[in-house]
Amino acid sequence: MHSPSLGARAFIPALLAGVVLIGLAPATPVAAATPTTEAQQIIQIARAQVGDPWRYGATGPYAFDCSGLVIYSFKAAGDGAAIGNGNYRSARALYDWFRGRGLASRTDPKPGDLVVWGSGSHIGIYIGSGMAISTLTSGVKVHGVFAVTASFTAYLHTGMSTKLISGATVTTAAAPIIIATRIVIDDTNLRTGHSVDAARLALLPVGRTVGVIRTWKDAYGRTWLYVSTGGMLGWVAGWKTRAA
Repeated sequence: MHSPSLGARAFIPALLAGVVLIGLAPATPVAAATPTTEAQQIIQIARAQVGDPWRYGATGPYAFDCSGLVIYSFKAAGDGAAIGNGNYRSARALYDWFRGRGLASRTDPKPGDLVVWGSGSHIGIYIGSGMAISTLTSGVKVHGVFAVTASFTAYLHTGMSTKLISGATVTTAAAPIIIATRIVIDDTNLRTGHSVDAARLALLPVGRTVGVIRTWKDAYGRTWLYVSTGGMLGWVAGWKTRAA
C-alpha cells in the first residue's frame, strides 16, 4: 500500500509524520474541457501540475508546497483576491482568514473551494465528487478528501463555482465548434490562459495541427488562439502558428 505523507507548510513539523493518505492510487489523466467558471479554470491549472515535486516554501511553477499550489492556481486563473492575494502563506493562515470572514464550514463543498486538514497543517483544492488535489511530499496528487488520516477540518468557500470566466457562456454542446485550422510552426506551449504567464498544460511540437475555437488579442496586440489539440483544450500564441 502506497501511503506518502502530506506536504504541508511545515510550521508543525512533528505533526506531518502522522499525516498520510490511505490507498492512494495514481491519478488518471483527464482530457481538458472548455472551462466556463473560475472554479473549472483553477482546477484545470492545478491538475496541470500533477506530478510536480513538493518543496518547502515553493510556489511554482515547477515545485510547490501545499499552500503554494493553492496560491499558484488561483493567481494563474486571475483569482488571487479570493484567497487574500497570496498574503496568507500557510494552510493555517488561509484557514484563519476564511474562518474570520465566516466562510469556513464542514459541509456543502463546491468545486474550487479549499479543503483544510489537521486544524491547518495541510490544504488543497476541492475538485468535486469527494476528491481534492494537493501537494504531498511525493508531489502534487489527486486524492479523496477523507483518504487523509489527519482529521478533516473544514471547507473554505471561495465562491468560484458560480463565477463565470469573463466572456464565457455556459453551453451544453457536445463538442466545441472549430472555426479554423492552424499548424504549429515552432515548439510552443499550450497554456491555461492567453498570457505567457499562464500555466503550461503541454508542449506542442512543430507540425502539430490544432483546431481554433476562439481568438483573443492581448494588451500588446498579439493574437492568442483557444484551440483543441484532439485531447486537450488550451491557449497558444497565434504568432507561432500558420494557416493549414
